[in-house]
Amino acid sequence: MLAPQMIDTDLIRTFLAIHDTGSFSAAAKTVLRTPSAVSMQVKRLEEQLGRCLFERLPREVRLTGDGEAFLAYAEEIMRVSEAALARFAGTPMEGEVHLGAPGDMGAHALPIILKRFATTHPGVHVRVTLDTSARIIEASKAGDLDVALNTVCAIEGGPGRVVYEEALAWAGKRGGRAWKADPVPLALAQEGCIWRRKALKSLGRAGKTSRIAYVSESGQALLAAVEADLAVSPLPVANFTPEMERLGPEQGFEEIGRYQLRMIEQEEPGCCAAALAEHVVESFRTRVDGPAIAAE
Repeated sequence: MLAPQMIDTDLIRTFLAIHDTGSFSAAAKTVLRTPSAVSMQVKRLEEQLGRCLFERLPREVRLTGDGEAFLAYAEEIMRVSEAALARFAGTPMEGEVHLGAPGDMGAHALPIILKRFATTHPGVHVRVTLDTSARIIEASKAGDLDVALNTVCAIEGGPGRVVYEEALAWAGKRGGRAWKADPVPLALAQEGCIWRRKALKSLGRAGKTSRIAYVSESGQALLAAVEADLAVSPLPVANFTPEMERLGPEQGFEEIGRYQLRMIEQEEPGCCAAALAEHVVESFRTRVDGPAIAAE
């Protein structure tokens, strides 16, 4: 007798993310994968079920009739799976861990990571500090943070081990006009941000004049400025929304380069800090625009 096929819960998680967000690109951020990886997961799930689950429209995707029928099963499968993990995964752990991260992570990857960690370690309380990478590094050196995430230039490197690496690119409103202005209006983080420094150098190499129109440590504020066609901004490729387009040589913009997300841990981390650090590494392992990187 042939063994029955089993549906990978990662495929189901992606299916639910697409349903919740209404697009493949938005779902990619939720599940910490690239849009192409999400498309491949959907293809695998549809092939396994032998049914088309999504109707692809110009600006959104919708569930087909079969997709609606599968939705109830998918939600129940994930509920049972997460409940089982929370009950039996590892030795029950209790305590508190202090995590520091760059401010822009508060609007993207961090909420998803913390939600997953809370599911598997419900007895561990995570206290989060969002700040610039420079201040996060200083707080880690002072022993104020158990786990500290910071962004650095991929070429220059920095403290901690690499958990993620990605390209930065110029983001403009799709079909917008802000990028055509002279000087070009920019939406940037505050002084000390490596994205800001690399972006301004890129503009200088391209011979473009610019003015800083918006300054904010909030990633959501920078995205809003771009989507409103009020400015262009240097952003990680994975953070682009469907409302944005990547500006390149055809528009007179040079490549900005790559950045790394690094993680600093205390020399003798407690079990809670060690568990969170490993959770962060696993969460970012497949979220790259290319082959997955291994943590150093």
